[in-house]
Amino acid sequence: MVITAIVAVASLPHRRFDATYQFFLLMTAAGMQSVVVTTDLFTMFVSFEIVAIGVYVLIAWERTAQGLLASLKYLFLSSVGILFFLLGVFLVYRDLGTLSLLTITRGASASWTPRVAASAVAALCVGIGVRTAFVPFHTWLPEAHAWAPHPVSALLSGVLIKISFLAMVRIVVAFRAVALQPLFVWLGAITALVAVVWALAQHDAKRLLAFHSISQMGFILAAWGAADALAATAAYGHAVSHALFKALLFLVVGIAIERSGSRDVFRMRGVARGAPLLAVGLVVGAAAISGIPPMNGFVSKRLVSAAMYGSPAYLLLRIAAVGTVASFLKLSRVLLPAPRGEYAVADGRNAADGRQSGGVPTGMRLPVAEGAAVAVLLILVVGTGVVGPQLAGGAARLVGAPAEIPDVYRPSGLVDTVLTVGLGAILAALVLSPPGRRIGERISAVAPQLGTVLVFFVGGLVLFALVPLLAAG
Repeated sequence: MVITAIVAVASLPHRRFDATYQFFLLMTAAGMQSVVVTTDLFTMFVSFEIVAIGVYVLIAWERTAQGLLASLKYLFLSSVGILFFLLGVFLVYRDLGTLSLLTITRGASASWTPRVAASAVAALCVGIGVRTAFVPFHTWLPEAHAWAPHPVSALLSGVLIKISFLAMVRIVVAFRAVALQPLFVWLGAITALVAVVWALAQHDAKRLLAFHSISQMGFILAAWGAADALAATAAYGHAVSHALFKALLFLVVGIAIERSGSRDVFRMRGVARGAPLLAVGLVVGAAAISGIPPMNGFVSKRLVSAAMYGSPAYLLLRIAAVGTVASFLKLSRVLLPAPRGEYAVADGRNAADGRQSGGVPTGMRLPVAEGAAVAVLLILVVGTGVVGPQLAGGAARLVGAPAEIPDVYRPSGLVDTVLTVGLGAILAALVLSPPGRRIGERISAVAPQLGTVLVFFVGGLVLFALVPLLAAG
């Protein structure tokens, strides 16, 4: 709810975000809260539908052609996904006579045959997987996050996909579907790597951030799939860290786009002129998602590394971490000074008056409400990073983790961070080279067709159903 309040405040300076917008924002927030607190599967289904309606309206709020198309794509794919969820609800009620997660947790599903249990849990997980946006259910997210209004993008990435992840965790725990844990490890690692490759290929700043929303969910999913107390602590910790620093990044990049009049990272130059808070916000957000101390992302990523160390999927996450650094070195180009004699403003024209006076045009100054929202997120990102080890220790005790949480500031961890940043810098240089940019353009032009997306859905359902059956013998 903290991020929802920050998003509401950041929307205040813009007249297009009127009372109706605030209503749908609050409706979406209420639906997400209901998903988290309900103990009834059908109520969870209704809550997800409330969220879907609110998000559909918010994505299309500015009525741009891209926003309208992205909202329709989200509505269609989320509706297809929720049909799978409803199928799971039907199977549960038909065979168990209850939809209460509390009753199911107490052992109501013990009498189920493995085949029916696998089918029901698979349908539920696929339905929620669409909202969580991990591979292969991620195809709606890049357009939705990229073309939604900037504050809405912060809400979608910071809160929405985490709520869906928490719902899936509750269902897997309630049904004791432990056979799915290795699948989550590999799906998470593959998601982290594939999405970061697509992020590196983007020149649209918000699409770059959108693909990193998918990639970071991969880290969270893989850590949770490792299925021990330290892994659970790492997954929940990184979910909270990601919510904060990604909300910050979407807000500051959105402001930068409005100031520059461009979304292209190769044309957005000097966007922080006259707005030092904007520059600080971008640097802190980029450092946090890249895992640089003392930001919260450093603490949670070190915990993920500790939890995943020794897993065959660990290498994929390490490569994804290098790609994350490279992506945000690429994005940070927007802070470089604009070429001499150029200063782009929101309408795309050069602000000659601003240059002559040495100041910033009045319309380019950071509004108080937006500045306050960025400042609060900055405090939360840095603050939770400073006290991160203590927070992790408290969270560990809640989930029954070992008393000792790994020291994230041990020399080996800091050396590992330096190595990751160094490799990321090399990769960034390759990506920004002329051959790298040509390869990136080819990758970014690849988009799955609707038929392919539906095949992903069916394939995911089969995969989630088969894994428990194969594990059972």
